[in-house]
Amino acid sequence: MIDILQDMEKWRREGKEFALATVVKTWRSAPRGVGATMMIDSEGKMVGSVSGGCVEGQVVKEAQKILKEGGTALLNFGVSNDDAWSVGLSCGGAISVYVQPFFADLDGGSELWQTFLNAIGKDAGFVLIYSDGKVGYYSEEIYHGPFSDSVFDSAASALRAKECQTHVEGDSTFFYHVFPPRNKLIVIGAAHITRDLIQLAKQQDFSIAVIDPRGLFYDSLKDLVEEKSLFRQWPAEVLPQLTLDSSAYAVLLTHDPKIDDQALHILLKSKVEYIGALGSRKTQQRRVTRLDEAGFSRQEISRIHGPVGLDIGAQNAAEIALSIMSEIIKVKNKVQDPGN
Repeated sequence: MIDILQDMEKWRREGKEFALATVVKTWRSAPRGVGATMMIDSEGKMVGSVSGGCVEGQVVKEAQKILKEGGTALLNFGVSNDDAWSVGLSCGGAISVYVQPFFADLDGGSELWQTFLNAIGKDAGFVLIYSDGKVGYYSEEIYHGPFSDSVFDSAASALRAKECQTHVEGDSTFFYHVFPPRNKLIVIGAAHITRDLIQLAKQQDFSIAVIDPRGLFYDSLKDLVEEKSLFRQWPAEVLPQLTLDSSAYAVLLTHDPKIDDQALHILLKSKVEYIGALGSRKTQQRRVTRLDEAGFSRQEISRIHGPVGLDIGAQNAAEIALSIMSEIIKVKNKVQDPGN
């Protein structure tokens, strides 16, 4: 939905009535993923896509009917092999699409819409909950809507998992449209690798924070990172002010134990999704010994990816940055090593 958010707000401000069609389930090689959304007005104009072109026509007809008569619909489509090829797939699949009036037009929907926009604007995690024409939300441990506590508990779990999910309770089915916080890359150390790593992270739409009390290489980063996200301070001064949750990925690049260890003492007690530390195997072993002596458990220390990055035989700064970003993406996408 984020890709059509500006269009949704434009239509809302214009007072245009429209419906939303959202992919709530897929099987096999579906053209679009769960959460893909399309908006349709009464004249059949549409923005967005739920199938890349395979079933849009039928969805538009159902949306126009709902705008005229009210109600909601759950549409199930099989995507034929021929249709799959037409949208760039090698085999068919199936999708379920939930069609409903735009929720801002429902009772109390205007407030919900503004709450949603505020949460997206400040990068707070948000879950829209759809069920039988009713809409609620969960965000920042606050929930609202005509649903039971167990529904909101499941919404909170979906947000932690960063995945759109379906939940069945009694005779009702709930769809959780999850909008996780933007992924954040926290780099400890403005080093020769930092610029290459930031460029790769920005390509993946990570927000960036760089922390280094020495201020080395800062001038070379100012065209990539906002001044407010470059911190010439110690990690202990900055990290407690950042959101260290599962959307955060931290990389230590200073080669200076005084700086790296200070950061690790905070990061290892946090909920960040990833901690990587530059250095050889001997450097990592010395790091482990220091943390062990500082009272950290083996389980906590094992969170550190060190030496950092996937083993691709990296030979220079750009290749090391690529190996680090590849490992971050692997962790983000929850890819398991063979045999695990």
